[in-house]
Amino acid sequence: MGFKLFLMICAAFLATSGAEAQQLQALARVDVASSSIADTDDNGVEIRLSLSQPVPYRLFTLAKPARLVVDFREVDWQGFDENTVLQSQKVADLRFGIFRPGWSRLVLDLDEPLNVAQAELKVDHTKGSALLAVKLAPVTQAEYEAASGRFSSEEWALPKGDKGIKPKTRQIGDRPLVVAIDPGHGGIDSGAEREGYLEKTLVLQFSRELKEALILSGRYKAELTRTSDSFVSLPDRITIARQMGADVFLSVHADALSEGRATGTTVYTLSDKASDAAAGQLARQHDRSDLLAGVDLSQQDDLIASVLMDMARLETAVRSDLLAEMMVSGIGQSVGRIRKRPHLSAGFTVLKAPDIPSVLIELGFMSNRSDLNNLLTFEWREKVIRGVVLALDTWAFEDAAQARLLRQ
Repeated sequence: MGFKLFLMICAAFLATSGAEAQQLQALARVDVASSSIADTDDNGVEIRLSLSQPVPYRLFTLAKPARLVVDFREVDWQGFDENTVLQSQKVADLRFGIFRPGWSRLVLDLDEPLNVAQAELKVDHTKGSALLAVKLAPVTQAEYEAASGRFSSEEWALPKGDKGIKPKTRQIGDRPLVVAIDPGHGGIDSGAEREGYLEKTLVLQFSRELKEALILSGRYKAELTRTSDSFVSLPDRITIARQMGADVFLSVHADALSEGRATGTTVYTLSDKASDAAAGQLARQHDRSDLLAGVDLSQQDDLIASVLMDMARLETAVRSDLLAEMMVSGIGQSVGRIRKRPHLSAGFTVLKAPDIPSVLIELGFMSNRSDLNNLLTFEWREKVIRGVVLALDTWAFEDAAQARLLRQ
């Protein structure tokens, strides 16, 4: 089946099933015992997902790396066991979870080029259940790349950006500071995982507590780039911050390194060259999250736009560095213990807003047991939050003073 023809079939299913899907009150659940992803005798792969009810769906492939993406409106993945379902030698790995509010996503990493040959959602009208059956067939690399690409459909489109956003005026201390708090990862992208704890959950909890503290101070307006367990791409995080008129962007993480060397809170700013090997590894892990979630990163900034943004970042970088130093000082004073080299830099995509001073705060490393205990302790989080508020107070005063001098 040709790729374009398959997309038409998916669109037709959406059109005919939309009214029925809107009436469903519960999420579709996956019956793991009746589901499988296995190789076929003709060198292909067959995907069989047994669902408790039919749902609208779409699927498409992406290249570099090769991935099959299946989106649903909407599936509850609780109890889904990839070790039981994945039986194929041609699928290297899979991920699943919430992609957007109302959307669920399944991503399969393909070890070789495989295109969709057949897809069908079989509905059992007696039981009300459904079976999604997809067959993948081997193709050449050229054929695979020609058929791959982002799915384009208004019914599945993301909310349009606000083209009328006004340029941000640098704060001079005459209004509350607007702080964008960015809880890392989310949805299908869980981030680090240790002892059953997920990074995406821990940083969302901290971010909510930080937002509340900032608002209660009366000196700040604060919003989160994500308020639930949903995926937000790296560029979208910056867009959301700009839409809320952010003066400051704080990205919050709690990563893990395979060798477990790192410990303690660290503050990162943007740099083309990483401060050390660990900083470079973290930047690569963070940027890979979009690929893991099946996001197409083929569209790049054009040369002129990149040059203009680099020029804008010259001033913002100085302000970001000052913010990072204040964060290190504030958190250090409040917690009493921080890393030996607490201010580092690396090429984190999420810090590339040319007009918003931005830092990334690694609260600690889940690969270190002491750090993990801290992350789980309210009293420790409260100390860090006091340190962040103190840092913002100090930075806002200094930044406003510099802005007033520039105006004179």
